[in-house]
Amino acid sequence: MAPHRIHVAVLDTDVPCLPVYAKRGLYSSQFRVLLQAAATRINEQAETPLQDPLAVHITAFDAVGGSLPPLDSLRAHPRTSTESQNGPFGVIDAILITGSAASAYDPFPWIADVQSFIQTVYAKYPLVKIFGSCFGHQIIAQALLSPSTSGENINNTFNVQPATTGFEMGIHPITLDPAFTAHFPPLARVSSKGPFRIQLIHGDQVLPTPQAVAAATSAGETSVSLPTPWINIGSSAACPIQGLYYPGRILTYQGHFEFDTFGNSELSRAFGRRMGWSKAVIDEYDGQINVSRVAGEQDDDDSKAAAEAVVLFFAGVDQSTKFEGVQVADGLMTPPLEEISG
Repeated sequence: MAPHRIHVAVLDTDVPCLPVYAKRGLYSSQFRVLLQAAATRINEQAETPLQDPLAVHITAFDAVGGSLPPLDSLRAHPRTSTESQNGPFGVIDAILITGSAASAYDPFPWIADVQSFIQTVYAKYPLVKIFGSCFGHQIIAQALLSPSTSGENINNTFNVQPATTGFEMGIHPITLDPAFTAHFPPLARVSSKGPFRIQLIHGDQVLPTPQAVAAATSAGETSVSLPTPWINIGSSAACPIQGLYYPGRILTYQGHFEFDTFGNSELSRAFGRRMGWSKAVIDEYDGQINVSRVAGEQDDDDSKAAAEAVVLFFAGVDQSTKFEGVQVADGLMTPPLEEISG
């Protein structure tokens, strides 16, 4: 039985702090290990209606150094059973954007290049899935939902802003939206038992623009809605948008399923040294990061379910609900023809 190959281009938008890099390598390497393990679990549990087992291949790109996937390597036509392959893994099916210590609004040329790349992929390559973690979540929102880039009505635009509540660090309960989890059995199972829990480390948030808030207030509304068919995946007490989902096209997490207590603790200490945090603050954050550790040896969070959802999204089998203008064939979601031609 031939595997259903998913070729993912990972854009490294930062380098891990030294202790993490020495033990785990680049973020792209960490995602490779976790996504391949998630694919194995899915295959064993028969989570996907695809007849062939899933196989994930990662190609890493140094986005900070200006390396981005060539556009002619991206999937431009629906997958076929007899398609020719460029090398063993074929064309790129998905883009994954990692976390970064940078902010999406920082005036670095590489950030502008990544934002432009996201916009191009979204507009011209609708068969290519896009996933972002933390900074990746924020730069995707900035690229596609902000007033200067989205083309949407100003009343439901969003941008990246420093959080007024400060850093959200470690494990905090996240309430996932059932409209989102309905697409992903691993996350639906998690939500049936309680709040969603993965490691967090961020001081910025995706929030509605002041203009959108003012428009909503004047209309007597209590919140700003995302443009259809975008979904806010869920919220925590400190962060109202914990990720974004556009069925079949975009998925983001504010949190990090690729981080465990070791990785997040080391990164938190590195941030603390850089930003001059007191020992008391560092210790407080470290305690929040380690609340998921069981018996001092292993982590108990929902990172495995989060990774499995990403693999299912990349495989195109996240559509347990039908959407207008979207056809499902052979377990793959096909965008409307006018969207492909546009």
